[in-house]
Amino acid sequence: MGRDLSTSELLITLASAYRIDPGMLINRTRAVILLGIRSFLSLIALVLLTTVIHEGAHYIAAVIMKVPIASFAWFDPRYLAPVFVSGSTEYTLGVKVVSYAGGLVTGILLLAILVLKREWFKQSLYRWLLGFYMATFGFWQICQGILEGAFHDMYIADATNILSLSYCVGYASAVLGIALYWVFMPGVKSLIAKEKYS
Repeated sequence: MGRDLSTSELLITLASAYRIDPGMLINRTRAVILLGIRSFLSLIALVLLTTVIHEGAHYIAAVIMKVPIASFAWFDPRYLAPVFVSGSTEYTLGVKVVSYAGGLVTGILLLAILVLKREWFKQSLYRWLLGFYMATFGFWQICQGILEGAFHDMYIADATNILSLSYCVGYASAVLGIALYWVFMPGVKSLIAKEKYS
């Protein structure tokens, strides 16, 4: 029974078996790992950024529409989203605008950046993935804005159930964003090949 090989020794052994330069194989592996880490951190940053923009749009719309805000906090719309008009359930025009504002502003902003900087997202695999995330979140946010405004009571009641109708509609809109991004931003295979041989 031999000793266990380290990761780099295993890569060198595999590289020599397939007549590949071991240094190149190690560099490729490192590049893939770094791309994964960078992509994951960008995804987390995008989630935080969309949350700040979404809730900020609610707040700014409330200030512009002069809708009093009883309390304001983050994340769980059932308990922590802006409570307008001190708990009043009267849906005035101002309250409706404030309800729509968060998702619509965020989604339109993300998709506008994606359209206006389309060529930038085609320059590397990392940028393509960032655009992929933005398309997914953009469509999700537009759907959330419509649900928050048009179906506010259902949206709030379903806020903690990830299998609710409002979440499923959101998932479907995110899948639509993914499909449209895939169609309108082709070339991921060439970007992968470019990363592979650079």
